[in-house]
Amino acid sequence: MATSTPNAPGDGAPARLQRLRGRFRSSPERMLLAARLALLANIGIMLTGALVRVTGSGLGCSNWPKCDTEVFPTETHSHTFIEFGNRLLTIGVTATALFAIFCALTRVPWRKDLLVLSCWLLVGIFAQGVIGGLSVLYDLDWIWISAHYLVSIVLLLVPAALLVWRAGHDTAAPRDHQATDRLTARVVQALLPIGVLALAAGTLATAAGPNSGGEGTGDVVKRFDVHGTATLEWIVQRHGVVAGLFAVMIVAAWGVAQWRGAGRRLVLVLTLAAMLVALQGVLGLVQYGLELPGELVWVHVTLATITWVTVVWAWQVAGPGKPGASPAG
Repeated sequence: MATSTPNAPGDGAPARLQRLRGRFRSSPERMLLAARLALLANIGIMLTGALVRVTGSGLGCSNWPKCDTEVFPTETHSHTFIEFGNRLLTIGVTATALFAIFCALTRVPWRKDLLVLSCWLLVGIFAQGVIGGLSVLYDLDWIWISAHYLVSIVLLLVPAALLVWRAGHDTAAPRDHQATDRLTARVVQALLPIGVLALAAGTLATAAGPNSGGEGTGDVVKRFDVHGTATLEWIVQRHGVVAGLFAVMIVAAWGVAQWRGAGRRLVLVLTLAAMLVALQGVLGLVQYGLELPGELVWVHVTLATITWVTVVWAWQVAGPGKPGASPAG
């Protein structure tokens, strides 16, 4: 594969970047590495954030940005350690976003879309920092806690997954779209809004349950409440319906992909998504029967996060679709 030089005709890089790209030069492979690190870091901080909630560590540091009255906590209480540790991971997440921006700026050949996605990650991290601070300042009100997770799902994981997909172009990583007709693409795309709805309902179920995020805070933590003591059962039932619909749609997308000959890779990704949703369904029933132990709730959140990344990946593998195209065969 021929490699472009920093000043190659048609490279498309702004002139003000030419000097920077003359001193530093990032290959497509380095850009892909930066994108993968950013995705892993964002998944990691989401899962540690869920750990903060299920262990009741949300008020381990009672204010923000300081931990109580200190920049670094002096107490060794486990809740303080977990909460402050999650905050520290923001440094790592920010570092991966900055690395991705640097690689996008110095990548040869130039790709504006990679720079935009990399910068979007930094915007999402800043937004999450603000929401996280408000969550603490407002004593873990369910609105801010729920927003904290959903913003990560939409503003961080989606652009991070897109960055990994697009950064793979011009490398050995396979990036050809597998769906050759619009029907397959549209069915896969339909998974995204229902997936967000299922995640939102799951977040509200956690907000109404015992894992409110602050242990020993009594009535300080404001839980999601629309039907009094029946709220948890009410939202769990609706979460189950939406999650069930999500599972049916994934299976339908798998069937359409098979029928239309969309390609082995898309079928495999949808198969993985279906297996993850099925596992989540079983785990959801078990954890509800056991009155929502924190450990199982954390595993449930982990599977939900991985499932979402898988669905976003299926969207990219499917591509936009081509009107009137024949099945790939």
